[in-house]
Amino acid sequence: MAYETQELNSANALLPDEQQFLTNAAPKRVYEFAAGRACARAALAQLGYGTVALPVGADRAPQWPTGATGSITHTDSFCAAVAASTAQIRALGLDVEPAASVKPHLWHRICSPEELATLQGLDAATAIATATLIFSAKEAFYKCQHTLTGQWLGFSDINVTIAADGFTVRPSRPLQITEQCPGPWQGRYLSAAGRVITGLCIV
Repeated sequence: MAYETQELNSANALLPDEQQFLTNAAPKRVYEFAAGRACARAALAQLGYGTVALPVGADRAPQWPTGATGSITHTDSFCAAVAASTAQIRALGLDVEPAASVKPHLWHRICSPEELATLQGLDAATAIATATLIFSAKEAFYKCQHTLTGQWLGFSDINVTIAADGFTVRPSRPLQITEQCPGPWQGRYLSAAGRVITGLCIV
């Protein structure tokens, strides 16, 4: 489920159990938080859940209702969420980024040597688009695995390979998630309307 954030009234989108987490928050933060919760509730409704609050956990991640898992993502003007029954999918990771937003000065912070070598073989515009996709794919994977492990990862902990129909994530060091679901892990992406959206699930 996705919304343009300007379509939402932040005051109407939040539930009382969620408002407590936004004391003294900037209006932009309130807007993004509210839009994310509205998208998540719309996704949960398709699974048969009623109106439920999604409070913030100690790790700052949304707390999904029992029997459900999901992921929320947003940019300045767009928000989306996915949800699934844990009987079918154990974890989800979703990310959205403005297209071509990861410029060359950021690549060494985000990309592995293998990923940098791939970027260096591309023309300038394609390289920036690919770097943005790599960044987004890593963000989606981090969210997905964190649901199951609580482990925080660095950009150098995984390598992403891009293909025409999706992406593959491989660990570059031992990760806790491999104890539950050995890699590599496969994800999908979509480039549209000036954005790149990536998603990955663990079943």
